[in-house]
Amino acid sequence: MFSTFVDRPILAGVISVIITVIGIVAGLTLPVAQYPEIAPPIINVQATYPGASAQQAYESIAIPLEQEINGAPNLIYIQSTSSTDGSVSIDATFAVGSNLDAAAAEVLTRSSRAEAKLPEAVRAQGLEIQKSSRQRLGNVVLYADPSTGFDELFLANYAETQVIKPLRRVTGMGRIVNFSNMRYAMRIWLDPAKMEALALSTETVLQSIQAQNAQITTGSLGKLPMDRATPFELQLVTKGRLTRPEEFGNIVLRANPDGSVVRVSDVGRVELGSEQYGVTSNFDGKPSATLGIFQNPDANAVEVMNGTRATMADLAERFPPGLRYSIALDSTEFVKEAIYEVVRTLFEAILIVTVVTYLFLQNWRATLIPTIAVPIALIGTFGPMALLGFSFNTLSLLGLVLAVGLVVDDAIIVVENTERLMAEGMAPKPASREAVNEIGGPVIATTLVLAALFVPVAFIPGLTGQLYNQFALTIAISVLISAIVSLTLTPALCGLLLKPHAKDGPRKTRWWRKPLDGFNVALERSADFVARTIGWLSRHIVLTLAVFVLFAGATVLLLMQRPTGFVPDEDQGYLYAEVAMPLGASVQRTEAMNARFGEVLRARDDVDHTIGVSGRSFLADTVAPFYGFNIPVMKPWDERTTTVDDLIRDMEERFKHDPDGQVRIAAPSPLPGLGSRGGLTLEIQDRSGNGGLGLAQTASTFIEKIRALPGVANATPTTDWGVPQIRLDIDRAKAEQLGVPLARLFEALGTYVGSSFVNLFNRFGFVYQVYVQSDASGRRLFQDLEALTVLNAQGEPVRLGSLVQAKFSTGPTAVLSYNTYPAIEVAVTVAPGSSSGTVIEAIEALAEDLPRNSSIEWSEIAYQEKIAGNVAPLIFGLGVFMIFCFLAGQYESLRMPLVILLATPLAIFGAVGFLALRGMPLDVFGQIGLLLLVGLAAKNAILLVSFAEDLRRQGKDALEAAQHATRMRMRPILMTSFAFILGSVPLAIASGAGAGARLSMGTVVIGGLLVATILTLFVTPVFYVAAERLRGEGATASAPGQGETGKEEQGATA
Repeated sequence: MFSTFVDRPILAGVISVIITVIGIVAGLTLPVAQYPEIAPPIINVQATYPGASAQQAYESIAIPLEQEINGAPNLIYIQSTSSTDGSVSIDATFAVGSNLDAAAAEVLTRSSRAEAKLPEAVRAQGLEIQKSSRQRLGNVVLYADPSTGFDELFLANYAETQVIKPLRRVTGMGRIVNFSNMRYAMRIWLDPAKMEALALSTETVLQSIQAQNAQITTGSLGKLPMDRATPFELQLVTKGRLTRPEEFGNIVLRANPDGSVVRVSDVGRVELGSEQYGVTSNFDGKPSATLGIFQNPDANAVEVMNGTRATMADLAERFPPGLRYSIALDSTEFVKEAIYEVVRTLFEAILIVTVVTYLFLQNWRATLIPTIAVPIALIGTFGPMALLGFSFNTLSLLGLVLAVGLVVDDAIIVVENTERLMAEGMAPKPASREAVNEIGGPVIATTLVLAALFVPVAFIPGLTGQLYNQFALTIAISVLISAIVSLTLTPALCGLLLKPHAKDGPRKTRWWRKPLDGFNVALERSADFVARTIGWLSRHIVLTLAVFVLFAGATVLLLMQRPTGFVPDEDQGYLYAEVAMPLGASVQRTEAMNARFGEVLRARDDVDHTIGVSGRSFLADTVAPFYGFNIPVMKPWDERTTTVDDLIRDMEERFKHDPDGQVRIAAPSPLPGLGSRGGLTLEIQDRSGNGGLGLAQTASTFIEKIRALPGVANATPTTDWGVPQIRLDIDRAKAEQLGVPLARLFEALGTYVGSSFVNLFNRFGFVYQVYVQSDASGRRLFQDLEALTVLNAQGEPVRLGSLVQAKFSTGPTAVLSYNTYPAIEVAVTVAPGSSSGTVIEAIEALAEDLPRNSSIEWSEIAYQEKIAGNVAPLIFGLGVFMIFCFLAGQYESLRMPLVILLATPLAIFGAVGFLALRGMPLDVFGQIGLLLLVGLAAKNAILLVSFAEDLRRQGKDALEAAQHATRMRMRPILMTSFAFILGSVPLAIASGAGAGARLSMGTVVIGGLLVATILTLFVTPVFYVAAERLRGEGATASAPGQGETGKEEQGATA
C-alpha cells in the first residue's frame, strides 16, 4: 500500500506540507510555561483582629473558619497562620485538577456560615477570600529620588491607589501583596495624662467618634407624595464622614456646664498615618514600596509577568517627577532561559543526529531524506498539542528533544533498507517500493508499541499524571506523525533523490572515504562477531540465562539502593535569605542587621540587586519585629560563573557565627505553585488539640533528631516558641470592688496599647479606617501601662497598676494549624548529594517514637512526592503491560512479547547504573526516562524478531534466522540507537537554567539505551532461539495473526 507514494511523490509532499502548515499555525498559538498546570488550586481566606495576639486570633478567627471549611469536596489539606499583629491567613488546598471557581464558591459559602462566630471587630472589617497561589512570580518596587521627600508611607499608598488597581486587571493576576502594608489610616493618638486630667474614658472617645464620623442620609425637600404641588425638589446634603485630621481633631468629646467643650485635639493628636507599623522595605538599600506579584492557579506565569511589565511601563509615564519603579524580580526570566536552553538543545540534537546518520549511511542524499523528515514530524506535533491544550514547557520540549532520535528512526530504517536493496543491484524506485513493503509492518508495529506505552499515561490523575502527561503524549504524537512521514514522504524521496550504486566509483579513492571504509569494515566484523557469539550463547543457554538473571538481580538491587527524589532543585537566579534576630528584638535592630546583610550581598559580583523587608518572616509568612529577609537577585546565567548553591554556601559560612542574628537561606520551590521555597515541608501536629508549650517542646526534640539524620543539611521551624511576653493577671474581684466594669477595663487596655478600630472615612477616592491608640508615652514600658487609668462607675480614675499583675512568660511568633490541629511547620533542607525520598523515609521512621498525641504530616512538594511514589510503579507496570498486550495481539503469541520485553531489565540496569555513577537520585524526570526506555528497548528487539520471523517463514532454522537477522539489522539498530544516544548528550551535560531536569532525563536515557542496545544484540536473538526451540525446532514461523495454534496445525499436517 505504501509503495504507492513512490509513484506519487506530489501526493506524499502535499501530505507533509499540510502537516507542517497546521503545525506552524498551531505553534504560534501555544503559550510558554515552565511546567504544565500542575499546581493544586488554593483558596486563601484572610481576616484581621486589631490588637489581638497570635493565640487570640487563632482561637477567635482560625478555629471557627477551619471547622467550617474542613471537609469541602476535593480538599486535600487546610493550614492557617495566626500572626502577632492579629492577622489570620488560611489556605485551603484542593486536589490537582479541581475546578477553581467551584472551590472558591465552596469556601465562600462555608466561610459565610462561620462569620456569626467571629468577633465584631473582625466582622466589621470583613473577610477577604481569593484564589491564590504559593508561587510568587516577581516583585515590583517603587522608590524615589532623595530630593523628592517621598517617604515609605507615601510610596506604599501611591502603590495602593495608583499601581495595584490597574495591576489587578492584568489577565491571570492573583494576589498582590504590599509588604509594607502601610495603608493610610486616620490615627488618633491619645495622651493618657490629658485623658486622666480631664476625666475622660476611652469609651467616651470611641462613642463620640462613631457618632460624629458617620455617613448621614438627609433626604429631599418637596419629594412626592405631597398634599400640594411644589415648584422644586431639593436634595439635602450635610457633612457626614470626616476626611481630614483637623476635622477629627474638632470632634466634641464633652460639653462642660460652663459652655466650654472638650475636643479630641484636647486629649491627643490626629494624623493621617498607617494602619500597620513595623514592616519596612528597601530596594538596594533605598526605602521602597515592595509589591509581591502572585498569579491565579490556572493562569500562565509568563503572560502575567508580560502584562505586569506592559502595565508598569504605561503607569510610569504618569508618575510624579522623581518617582521610579523596577521589576526587581521576575521569576519567569528563569522560565524563558530554561525554555531557550531546551530549544538550543533541540537544535543541537538535530545536528548530532544528522552527523550520526551520515556516518552510517555515508551518502549525503540518503542523509538528507531523514533530515527532512525530522522537522516535519516535530513541527507537525504542534497541531495536536494545541488541540490538547498543551504549552511549550520544560516537559513538552524535553519530549521533542528526545523525539528527535525517535522520529529519525523510522525514516532511517526505510532509507537504510532501500540502500541495502540498491547495493544488491536494484534501481532506486523498485528498491524504494520493496523497502517500504518490507519495512512497513515493523515501522507500524514499533510506532504503535510506543503509542501503546505512552497513551495510558494520559489517564493518570493528579500532579504526577500532569508531569507525565505532556511529555508522554508529545512523544507519542511525534512518533505517530513520524510514521506517517516515513511511510509516505520518505519512500517518495528515496525514489527521487537516491542514485544507483556504482560498482567501482572514484569516490572510494578520496581521502575522506578512507575512515568511512574503515568504519564499514569494523561494523561488518562486529556483526560477524555478534553472530558467532549468538551461536555460542545459543549452545550454552543455561549460562546465558544465568548471566541474564544476574543482570536482572543487579537491576533490582540498584533500584532498591538508588535514592529517590521528586524533582531536582534548580538555579532559578534568586533565593530567599531570612534574618532571625534574638526573640523579642525590636524592628530597628532587625533593620540594621538586614541592611548590613544586604550590603554584603550587593558587594558580590554575581548579585545584581537586593530586595529587603524587615519586620516580616518569609519562611512563616507572618509579621514579627525580629524577622526580616533579603531577596538577592543574581545576574543572568551567562554573566556569572557561580550558582545559587555557591551563594548559599558563602552566605551561610559568612554569617554562621554572627553575634547579631541568624541567617536562614532557602531556594525557591522547583515546582511553581507548590510552596514558596525548596526542600521538604513537615508539619508536626498535636492531635490532642492543646498545642502550646507541650507541642513546642515535642517539636524541638524531634527537630534535633532530624538534624542528626544523614542527608539532612538543616531543619528549621518556621515559627519560634520563646518570644518574651508579659502575661497580665487581672484582679477581677478588686475591679468590682472599685466599681470598674470589666468591659470598660478591657476596652481601655485594648485601646491604649493595642489600638481600637472605630469606623471608616473617605479620602483620595478610597475608604480608609480610623484607629484610636495611646501615643508612645503610654505603651513604651510596663511602668507606662501601670500608670494608665480607667474610670469607675463614679467617674473616678483608677490606676491599671492596682488591678493587674504582670508575669513574664513566652509565646509563639505565630500560631499554626494543619488540618485543624495545632502544628509547628519545619523546613527541611536536603543535603547536596542526598535524596528527598530517603530523607522522607528516615523522618517517618523517627516519627514512630513521637508521643501518642503527636504525629507528622507532609505538605507542599513533600506531600505530592509521597503520592507520586505510590503512582510511579503503577505507571511503569501499566506501560509494560500495554506493550505486552499489543505484541501478543500482533504476533498472536505469548512467547514473542516475552522475548522482546526481556530487553527491558537491561535498559533499566544501564539507566540506574549511570545514575549511580553520577551520584544522582531517581526523580520524576528519571522515572519518565525509564518509561521511555521500555519502548526504545522494545523497538530494537521488535526489529530483530520481525526479521527473524520473516526468515523463519522462508525455511531457515531458528539460529540461522537469528544470526542473519542480527547481521541485517545491526547497522540500522546501531544507527538509530546512537543517533538517539548522541542526540541526548546535550541533555546529560546541561548547565544553566533548568539544567536539573535535563541532566536527570539525559543520564537515564543515555545509560539505559547504551547498555540495552549493546546487550540486546546478543540477548534478544539468543532468547528468540530458545523460545523457538521450546515451541519446536521443526516448526516454521507464521505470519502475524496466524498464531501458535496455526503453527501446530501446520506441524500436524506435515
